[in-house]
Amino acid sequence: MNLTVFQSDKGDCLLLTGADGRMVLVDGGMRASYSKHVAPALGKLRDAGQLVDAVYVSHIDQDHISGVLQMMDDEVEWRIHEFQKTVGNTNHKPPAAPRPPQFKAIWHNAFREQVTKNAGEIEDALAASAAILSGSETKAVKELAAAQHELVTSIAEAIQLSRRVSPEQLGIKLNPPAKGKLMMARSTPTPAIKIGGMQFTIIGPFPADLTELRKEWNEWLKKNKERLKTIQKQAERDAGAFGASEIASLMLPKLQQADSLSDLLPLAAATTKFKLGDRQKVTTPNLASLMFLLKEQGKTVLLTGDGHWADILKGLRQTKKLKATGGLHVDVLKVQHHGSEHNVSEEFCRTITADHYVFCGNGEHENPDLRVIEAIADSRTGAPEKLSQNKQAGHPFKFWFNSSQTATVKPEAKEHMKQVESLVRKLTRKSGGRLDSFFLKGASFNLAV
Repeated sequence: MNLTVFQSDKGDCLLLTGADGRMVLVDGGMRASYSKHVAPALGKLRDAGQLVDAVYVSHIDQDHISGVLQMMDDEVEWRIHEFQKTVGNTNHKPPAAPRPPQFKAIWHNAFREQVTKNAGEIEDALAASAAILSGSETKAVKELAAAQHELVTSIAEAIQLSRRVSPEQLGIKLNPPAKGKLMMARSTPTPAIKIGGMQFTIIGPFPADLTELRKEWNEWLKKNKERLKTIQKQAERDAGAFGASEIASLMLPKLQQADSLSDLLPLAAATTKFKLGDRQKVTTPNLASLMFLLKEQGKTVLLTGDGHWADILKGLRQTKKLKATGGLHVDVLKVQHHGSEHNVSEEFCRTITADHYVFCGNGEHENPDLRVIEAIADSRTGAPEKLSQNKQAGHPFKFWFNSSQTATVKPEAKEHMKQVESLVRKLTRKSGGRLDSFFLKGASFNLAV
């Protein structure tokens, strides 16, 4: 089995190739990184007549879904070009983007399917709350505003993706293992999904998790609906009286409104005291990540999306892949949520160990988080109370990063990746030769499993 990991901005994009050549694309990263780094590689597959069996979208966040949507948009452009040629328009120019390979199916839990009838109202409320929150001068609230804005964009792109793959457009089969419905783990183990010799066991989300997710969204909508209406009415009244002399008196109430609204957001826990692996600080779409344990010929890859560590362990235990006590060693762990401090805990690091840890993230939002990197290293080479009890914990291991300080562009992200590289060098020296690392500077790297 081979894992190709692409440079994908702040997101994830990986291509799994089984021993028999069957392939699954895991997420798509951001649009720009997809077009620059991923599309040329997939175009070569098309030229060689190779198929992709499934495109697996872990969840709706923009840094996972945008590249997949760009791939679908590219395919639409190519089909339009084909049609134009068929009807005799010989002057029609082919699209500039390489044509993606044919893909048989997409695994994607659509937002509307997850939250059902209130999806449209939730989208509108998110957009309105993001606009109001952006008026705050409080750093934590401004961060909430940025996160809400990204979530609005992600939901819109998720809806666009659902339309793209529909029978009316590209006609790609949606979630065939679940007969077109939501893909989720069950309390009673179900057969693994087989793609050639690769076997994918769903470890999350569970029906109860999705029910709780839907409840949380609907409660959020109920709490915010009246507050938003009040603020919007006030804004309309203010607009008529707005003048240079009244700026100060009008802006202060708006800042207060933003701070007042922030305590009702799903992300409001971002303002609470820090604790590594705090589930309350993980966004609702991330908690709904579709996650798998992949096995082929005795090799294992844990695909975690942006899931939370407790949910990953729960899924592994309920699917009988992890005993009630003890740990699990895998060949590859795709570290969840770009190595975010909210999704990984010391307990998880001690429970799940790997030969290869893959970090997807380019320094934006300070991911991969330095404390997470250190926690993983401590579980392998640290003090006795921090060490994993897995028998493979003493074996050599490697950190793989799909970016580097030279590959990222934004100054703050570049500075964070510089800190990541410095920390990893320090941890490598302390490991006594057991830790190795790789930082990506080009388009992709290949990891043979």
